[in-house]
Amino acid sequence: MNRNLYWGSVSLLLAAIVGLVEAQFHLFGGLFGLTSLGHREIATQFLGEYLATHYPGKKAVVLSNPFSTQPGQPREVYQYEKAGLRGLQRGLGNTVAVEQVAYPEIRSAFLKDRRSVPIDSATTTPLSYIVAEDSLDRIAQQHSQAEIFVSLIGLPINVLQTETWKAGKKFALLLPDLRMLGNQSSIRAAFQSGKIIAIILNKPGAPSDNQPLGRDPKMEFSLRFLLVTPENVDQCLKAYPRLF
Repeated sequence: MNRNLYWGSVSLLLAAIVGLVEAQFHLFGGLFGLTSLGHREIATQFLGEYLATHYPGKKAVVLSNPFSTQPGQPREVYQYEKAGLRGLQRGLGNTVAVEQVAYPEIRSAFLKDRRSVPIDSATTTPLSYIVAEDSLDRIAQQHSQAEIFVSLIGLPINVLQTETWKAGKKFALLLPDLRMLGNQSSIRAAFQSGKIIAIILNKPGAPSDNQPLGRDPKMEFSLRFLLVTPENVDQCLKAYPRLF
């Protein structure tokens, strides 16, 4: 391959990855990276606390950003990875055992040609579109004793067709794109069936991301996020009809 063409292709791939990171984590929107890291850590902490309270003794697998395992990524990729996992582990404590932090495989087609994998520009979780179609099932097969999948990167676009979903595994999600589950009625049904056990969503009308965090994590969480569970999903939808 022509050397200039090779490095041009590498540059385009790196630009695509940075674009995905920005879309997933909104890292480069100013000088507030540290504040955003704090938000993420608080969000995952309270997600973990809910799971620890309601599912003590269960085993879990955490799905996280596969780009965070690769060298040469923007520094923020690694920072967000650490912040999310740090908060989650603090919330879970020793009550829910994390069998593994798993990193779904990226579609080979995307690595060869980003344009071959369409990504909805409105999604909050672009990684949903680029993880390999069988990656969730392969991870689940490796951890058959795990009942809960905690995803920090959303749901794969084909989640409804996976054996993992059909088998009735439970999912807890951070800032997911719930359109993968269908319309609002389908999403409510996923809560009612116990497949979705908890999600963290941005709270409508929350303070801007650049506002410094206060000292009370519980108050900061309540200002910025909603914890939606089977117990309160209808209440949340009544308060925020267009929540999802």
